Amino acid sequence: MKFNKVSLKKSKKLDEFIKEKKLESTFNEQTLESTLNEQALKETFKHCSDVTFSHLQFHHEPITLIYCTGLVSTDMLYKTVPKKLENFLKDRPSQFTEEALQALQLPTLQVVTSTEEAETEIFSGKLLLIFRSEETIYSVDISDRPQRDTEDSNIEIAVKGPRDNFIEDITINHALIRKRLRTTSLISEKFEVGKRSKTKLSILYMADIVDTATLNEIKEKILSIDVDGLYSGTQLEELINDDHPFALFPRHSYTGRPDFAVQSLLDGRFVILIDGVSFAYITPINLFFLLKTAEDSESNYLYAAFERLLRVLGIAVAAFLPGFWVALTAFHQNQIPFTLLATVVESRRGVPLPTAVEAFIMLILFEVFREAGMRLPLSVGQTLSVIGGLIIGDAAIRAGLTNPAMLVVIAASTIATFTLINQSLVGIVALIRFFVITLVAFFGLFGFFVSVFLVSTYIAKFHSFGVPYLQIASEMSLKNTLKAVIKLPDRLDNKRPNSTNPKDKTKQGGSS
Repeated sequence: MKFNKVSLKKSKKLDEFIKEKKLESTFNEQTLESTLNEQALKETFKHCSDVTFSHLQFHHEPITLIYCTGLVSTDMLYKTVPKKLENFLKDRPSQFTEEALQALQLPTLQVVTSTEEAETEIFSGKLLLIFRSEETIYSVDISDRPQRDTEDSNIEIAVKGPRDNFIEDITINHALIRKRLRTTSLISEKFEVGKRSKTKLSILYMADIVDTATLNEIKEKILSIDVDGLYSGTQLEELINDDHPFALFPRHSYTGRPDFAVQSLLDGRFVILIDGVSFAYITPINLFFLLKTAEDSESNYLYAAFERLLRVLGIAVAAFLPGFWVALTAFHQNQIPFTLLATVVESRRGVPLPTAVEAFIMLILFEVFREAGMRLPLSVGQTLSVIGGLIIGDAAIRAGLTNPAMLVVIAASTIATFTLINQSLVGIVALIRFFVITLVAFFGLFGFFVSVFLVSTYIAKFHSFGVPYLQIASEMSLKNTLKAVIKLPDRLDNKRPNSTNPKDKTKQGGSS
């Protein structure tokens, strides 16, 4: 930790400022006798090398400045604050009351009353001011925390939609939503989670739409969180769903696009923003919600409906096709057309491995390629996944480790997972594939149907804050069913999803 007045570079800047303005002020070159509050703060931050204690003196009034390097605006620190302090102390007030200090005209000036509050303020980019004649500590907001621009999402590609994207700053993320919903119905409740990290968290919802019981449940679970630090949305999801700690399927969805977050809010869902996380988390959800994308609203309703049906087919193919193929080729060859069976038998000639083991090897191989592609830079990763899969697959066929039919089936099931946006769901589908093949390896088609039954039963029992995972709507009708699975024309889509149990079930406009 730095107890020097300021660094050499900072001192030169301040000296130039003083000479230019001919201020009658000097740096106090000797260590000032610390007040009790200052001494306590020095003890608190003695191991924090990025926390700087600087001492200035204007018109015989010593002032201590405390800040965290890298989190404050250097322009404010070197130019604005010294100038305003000098002007303020020129006409020194009789008492340094909070009202008198408002004449400083510094942003969000407020009193700091505890060491814990001082920690939070400093590490939020605030500047602490201590006047020698006063024991009160004041904080000034001169924060300038590192952040990146709101650029395109790498996961949710925007073809026609807006290209701004959530970043790691909760204030900017909140603003991206607020500029799209200019209404007092949008409520934002702030929380602080983590005894050590003190992570900021916000729940956003439409007060006149959301279900009150669900709102109270979410708030109660967040308030009951007792951890050292919160650093990811998945961690939050597991903490607030403590009734099923080993749940497989995601209970929250996530998005990097503010327009999709706004759409979810208007449908009666909740959006959770976490400081330091570049996604917004959406709850409650069901399986059909995970098959929707932000770009659906920008597409023609017929094409969007076709795409959603492809995603439904994709999740079925990804999870069950390899197991079904293994069951047919290993146990029930009589169910395969003769010409296809002849081709399969001929292609398997020379393959020494059982069909189930062959499928396991190929699945693991493709998962390795997918994982490697995700960890490498975007352009290199895509090349490795495609070219590597083709080359290694061809080599595996030549080496007699697999046959072309099995390679096609495994490749088709792997590619089918690319129709899914939610990566948590993609990972679960990959695990289901292995589970299905394991049962099929022992019981054939009977094991396949048992696996389908077990997976379907598990999903049917699963819920997200009271919303069943397979629930299409609380009120069954053809329109509600179609709306849950496919996209209707906007003129017909004038009802909010019944699955979220909204207070206001009708959107403005549209026709019944």
